[in-house]
Amino acid sequence: MVNIQLDAADVVPEQELDRRLVQKGGTMVPQVLIKWSSIPTSSATWEDYYVIKQHFPDALAWGQASDRAGGDVKTVP
Repeated sequence: MVNIQLDAADVVPEQELDRRLVQKGGTMVPQVLIKWSSIPTSSATWEDYYVIKQHFPDALAWGQASDRAGGDVKTVP
């Protein structure tokens, strides 16, 4: 198992590979399987969705790319 440091500047969620619901203390919690930047896909980890999204709100894994100036990135047809 890979131990990911959430505050490591060079490791960010790169892609959401899967989703699941797990029961924690009588509550269903959404989790996402995360492919981390600079780490092989084989070392992807399951993370609580709301925790990881709070730590990395602008990560490409959530499908909302933006440029460094703050504008939205749009694809040209």
